[in-house]
Amino acid sequence: MNLQHLEYFITISKTKNFTTASNILSVTQPALSKAISKLEKELDVPLFEKNGRNIEITRFGEVFLNYAKLALNDIEKGIEELKYMKDDKEKNISLSYTECIGTSFVPFIISSFLEIHSDIKFKFNNTSIENIFDDLKIGKTDLGFFDDNSSIEKYPEIQTALVSKEKYVLVTPKSHHLSNRTEVSLSELKDELFVVYDKGCSNKGISYTKFIDFTPKVSVRPSEASMLVGLVAAGAGITIVPNTPMINTNKISTLDIKEDIGHKCIYMGWNKNNITSQIMNKFKNHILNFNNI
Repeated sequence: MNLQHLEYFITISKTKNFTTASNILSVTQPALSKAISKLEKELDVPLFEKNGRNIEITRFGEVFLNYAKLALNDIEKGIEELKYMKDDKEKNISLSYTECIGTSFVPFIISSFLEIHSDIKFKFNNTSIENIFDDLKIGKTDLGFFDDNSSIEKYPEIQTALVSKEKYVLVTPKSHHLSNRTEVSLSELKDELFVVYDKGCSNKGISYTKFIDFTPKVSVRPSEASMLVGLVAAGAGITIVPNTPMINTNKISTLDIKEDIGHKCIYMGWNKNNITSQIMNKFKNHILNFNNI
């Protein structure tokens, strides 16, 4: 028994004529008769009986007809559901990232992409680097963003690309005595109060001890990376952060740092073994070209 036999059976039940049914189904009458005979043999009951030139459905056929219709209807629903899932999957992109990157980088790559593809939906996951790698490995997330790829060799299925290099700058309140400067040396900051956040953010590129002989004085340690610049604007201290578009210079000043303390490097990772949708590939290429690195 197969779905085609059920379709033949239902059509014959409607037309009560093999010739008419064969024309509708675009199948030869002998092939149609053979399919129904095979179905009757499998069910071990007659489904039709002759009535002159036409045929009538038997009482066995009447009972089986209801189930055949239900079966084909359920199959159609299943096909539609799969189609919906496929279309929905192709319009959804799941992203995982560390907190700092989720605050400073991800919003901008998404907003610029939505200007072109406004119907795309994103799913977000703020988590640790280890969880990002694990989620990429099992296909739980499409793309991951992180600033430390030192353990990537443990995940041969994950491919990575450098997508952003953000220069570190000093951020001060507008009222600060250094705010009118364009450049500052770290050695000048010995007596300054710093706003520092180091939970979940990798700042391995910054090495104060290489350039200064003092431990920075910390005034406050906010629990969220997004609070850093706000606290500086409120006068709580100064801070060193990557120079991102999120820095609003209306209430704060940004100064270049004379010493080369490196850059904030942001990497994008994906599972190279996974089959990806067309829109996912477009988004990935959009990010790769975002900063022209």
